[in-house]
This record gives sequence, structure tokens and C-alpha cells, in this order.
Amino acid sequence: MPNKAGYEGQSVTGDRSSYLIGQTEIAARPLAPALYLVATPIGNLADITLRSLETLAAADIVACEDTRVSRVLLERYGIRRRTTAYHEHNAQ
Repeated sequence: MPNKAGYEGQSVTGDRSSYLIGQTEIAARPLAPALYLVATPIGNLADITLRSLETLAAADIVACEDTRVSRVLLERYGIRRRTTAYHEHNAQ
């Protein structure tokens, strides 16, 4: 069972705005409504930053170039977010 770490007053159990680092589940801070651009690693999934994980975990939706590739990253860190494909030919 993962250890749980959350922000004051925020339950992690069952909270879908969280991510995993090893066996520790960490609650993500709520985000202000905005568009957030998040850099993700090209090769080694461990090269992602904590701020990127927190932002992805708290986002309402993750728009990505290839949902299959992004899903690998999200699953690796226990992030359960809806994804949608967004690339040049559907940007209009």
C-alpha cells in the first residue's frame, strides 16, 4: 500500500489529483484556470520534474501529440487524467 502525502485539508485516498513517486502517493495542488504547457521527457521517464507531475495530475485534461506515448508517462506516475490528441492537422 502506498504512503500518502497531501496538502493540509486535502485527502489523498480516492483523490484523482495525485501522482506517485515510488510507493508514495502525493496530492497535487489545485490549479488556477489556465493553459499550462508542460515539458515531458523525450527518453528517460525519470527525467520529468516534480512540478510537471503536479501540473499533469491537477489538470482537467491533458492535450498531447500522441496519446499512446503520453499514456505511458501518465501511467508510470499513477496520473489518471483524460487525454486528447492535439497536433497540427487537428489544431483548427
